[in-house]
Amino acid sequence: METSLLTNILLAIVVINLLVWPLASKWVESHLEIFLLSVGAAAVTISGGWSVSFVYETLNAPVNVAFIVLVVSVIFGNYSRYIFRVLFAFFKRVEPQFSFAALVFVLGLCSSLISVTVAALVLAEVLKVVALERTTTVKVTVFACYAIGLGAVLTPLAEPLSLIINNALSGPPHYADFFFLTRNFFWWIVPALAALAAAAGYCVREAGTTMQMHIREDKETYVSMLKRTMHVYMFVAALNLISTGLRPLAQSTITHLGGKVLFLANSVSVIIDNSTLAAIEIVPDIPIKDLLYMVIGFTACGSMLVQGNLPNIVAAEKLGIKSREWAKIAVPTGLWLMGGYFILLSIAL
Repeated sequence: METSLLTNILLAIVVINLLVWPLASKWVESHLEIFLLSVGAAAVTISGGWSVSFVYETLNAPVNVAFIVLVVSVIFGNYSRYIFRVLFAFFKRVEPQFSFAALVFVLGLCSSLISVTVAALVLAEVLKVVALERTTTVKVTVFACYAIGLGAVLTPLAEPLSLIINNALSGPPHYADFFFLTRNFFWWIVPALAALAAAAGYCVREAGTTMQMHIREDKETYVSMLKRTMHVYMFVAALNLISTGLRPLAQSTITHLGGKVLFLANSVSVIIDNSTLAAIEIVPDIPIKDLLYMVIGFTACGSMLVQGNLPNIVAAEKLGIKSREWAKIAVPTGLWLMGGYFILLSIAL
């Protein structure tokens, strides 16, 4: 069914609010999950997406992610002293800029196997016990979350986006198997991981960081773990609402565009979950060229805003990074990534 002009106009207003208020209002910045839930509910109402099954899906969708956050938080809370003694045995033998560069690169590469949620939690736990100044912490977090989001594309294990792609292309003509994404994206993703790792290392070096270990003797309380888990649950539920509510607008504006145009159009993944866009855009006979443009467009800009990607939400919540702090570093980084990728893709394809 075609979306009416009025519906598209109202959904466009929702998009503008999603982009503006987290950066313009301190209240929204401090209560981002409540704002996103409210705006997501408004988007679903405008698009007429409410149903009993959808409400159940929205309540159920965040459960797995929230459970992982809680379990990993409990593990780190109870065993962090032992975990970090091993980790810092490596960190103390390597210059800080190289150790952080290695951390970002390894988390990016491994996110496709251990899930983006676990990778983001490991990152946040490391940064909580290392003495970095605030600005450097934010920069390293942003670069690492970009790396995690990019690396997650390499297998169908890490997040819904890669699973949706694999499932959609499992038949003719691509017959996608487990290593389909690795074969087609590895050499496009790994250089970006290396560049982001180098950027993180450079920031640490410029800050003159000296590696210091601060093993916390006081364990995090279960109340704070549950509070963080609930915040992440609300964030993921809000993303489900937003993605479903804005789907009609996406379908009427970006479906069936060519690869280069899709690359630019998919910058809306800063507010619409990239798995939703993939479900809309990817058809079984999509050319590999268009697939590369499309998926790299999702991932190159998905971390511009906190709400744009799951690892951003997890890491920002754990480290207390606000929307404006995030955007100040993440928007220029995303623009550089998009520009570099667009030029390289245009030359190579």
